[in-house]
Amino acid sequence: MKKLFEIVLMAVVLLGLTVAVAAPPEMAGAPAQAAKDPEGPVYRFLNPQGIPGPVEVQGLAPRLDTIKGKTIYVVVCEAGPQTGPFLEQYLKDNYPDTNWIRIQHNGFGPTDPAEEDDLLAKADAVIGGQSW
Repeated sequence: MKKLFEIVLMAVVLLGLTVAVAAPPEMAGAPAQAAKDPEGPVYRFLNPQGIPGPVEVQGLAPRLDTIKGKTIYVVVCEAGPQTGPFLEQYLKDNYPDTNWIRIQHNGFGPTDPAEEDDLLAKADAVIGGQSW
């Protein structure tokens, strides 16, 4: 136990010496400088995630006045066979005058279901869903 205590104590001392030696010269008088400069030192750094590109902002699509007689695609991402078929059956049972088309899609893949076979051009509306 005494040997473990000595090892931990030496590690703490070495860590303290490393921080004291590696500190930039302008930080040596940090406590005295903090009294003069209430804001303290300013550190500049780069975001490791990078700088995101511009985002094109679009408004929401207008609401449909009715779904009767419309074709609505239900894109189910990441939902296994447990939820997707039940959602499709629920919609068909409760809204029989609407053409419901379910598309099972893996949301982690490189493709976008909206780009496949002009999905958005053929549909009157699209419902996108996630399930975990």
